[in-house]
Amino acid sequence: MLKKVLLGLCALPLLAQASIQAPTGARVALAYNEPGQAGSQGVHADAFMIPASTQKVLTALAASLYLGKEWRFKTRLLAPTGALAQAKQTGVLQGDLVLEFNGAPDLTRQALVNLLAYLKQQGISQIQGDLLLDTGNYAGYDRGNGWSWNDLSICFTAPASAVIVDRNCVYAQLEANQIGETAQPKVPAGQPIQVTSDAKVVALKEYYAGCELRVDMNTGNNYHLTGCIPPQQQGKPWPLSFAIQDPTAWGESLSAWALARAGLSLTGQVKAVRHAPANLEEIAHLPSAPLYKLMDRMLKKSDNLYADAIARALGHLYLNRPASYATGAEAVRLILKNKAGIDLGSALLADGSGLSAHNLITANQMLQVLDYMALHDDELGIIGLLPVAGMSGTLGSRGSVQRAPLLKNVTAKTGTLQNVSNLAGFLTTASGKRKAFVLMVNGLTFPPKVRQALKAHRISSPHYPFERAVLEQIYKEQPVQITD
Repeated sequence: MLKKVLLGLCALPLLAQASIQAPTGARVALAYNEPGQAGSQGVHADAFMIPASTQKVLTALAASLYLGKEWRFKTRLLAPTGALAQAKQTGVLQGDLVLEFNGAPDLTRQALVNLLAYLKQQGISQIQGDLLLDTGNYAGYDRGNGWSWNDLSICFTAPASAVIVDRNCVYAQLEANQIGETAQPKVPAGQPIQVTSDAKVVALKEYYAGCELRVDMNTGNNYHLTGCIPPQQQGKPWPLSFAIQDPTAWGESLSAWALARAGLSLTGQVKAVRHAPANLEEIAHLPSAPLYKLMDRMLKKSDNLYADAIARALGHLYLNRPASYATGAEAVRLILKNKAGIDLGSALLADGSGLSAHNLITANQMLQVLDYMALHDDELGIIGLLPVAGMSGTLGSRGSVQRAPLLKNVTAKTGTLQNVSNLAGFLTTASGKRKAFVLMVNGLTFPPKVRQALKAHRISSPHYPFERAVLEQIYKEQPVQITD
């Protein structure tokens, strides 16, 4: 079926253009306009599509509208009222010390040391009680509905829980020397995880033919590797990264480590609680980077952890309920409606990152978000945080936009999941106009040999010529014709 999309003033003469063939079997949705312009042009612009990481644009706008650029997460240190003043005289804090985690995505173990060291600076060396890790502001699962189960061991799906330390991710290595041998894991000292391996070293051809490395996750933060990997290249170990499976145990281990590094002794235990004791006072807190810096990473690097941490925080703060993926998604929807007049209608939001395959939104709905961002860019400043073609973030090396006239002229959020490849952002046209556009391609698949070549990074995605052709037509302000 041939869909004709006309760009520009209707009084202009239409130029004959060859139709752009959509990728075989894929579903395509396209919408674009000049921000502030009534209506939009598009193809299947009201069809519900999986947005993937373009959904981070919604999270960014909602967070900017409600929290403001300078808002920060706070990790707080609390003690019984009056206990600090007394402890300064004796060197001993009487009662439980409480460390309140609130999902700051940039919190590091060294920052925990620095926070706890505040007590040492006050002349305190011992805590006569427990160190309680308060996670009561969070509820529900630490991963979103619809996340792919076999991605859960990988750091791009690290849980956006109350406790986030060092991105809830551990890096390790596999030594793979000889074909036929068992690959041996190497975990850096001080990492409270266990990794075992039965993975075999196989020839490169066998690996790219479908033999993969698999991670089995058991109780706690224990990982067992099976399957296969190719031999080491130039003597370099095979890099690994593991998403933490038990954030509570991770937080307990690292808090105990930080306590010792800060020079504090503890008579009790380090343990997580859902309800902190009453009559506490804040004695110190550690702020995260401001929201605009967190969003810069979220958008340029397509950081899922940052996006879901921000969305869950919105759920807690806007709805005054415990932070969860459901409250986060509801808060994003309500903020966009109440503060920007954007009604998402039947769109389905399951998380803040776009990792969930349950998310559904139309190109026109996404375009409304971009339109608002453009019209309020002076106060919001979100557009400047998006990747730029050939220059930054996930568009820095995207094959479809590496040459003129798209190079440097496309500023957009990418969205990639299995069989999904999307773009949502802005394009500066040949006449200097800024066009907001949303291009979604779902159901994208290729023959087995092509998939193998993509896995081996021997080729770029075969759908890039289609993507480039559509964007070039918008750049030239000429009619877009798509055959699907």
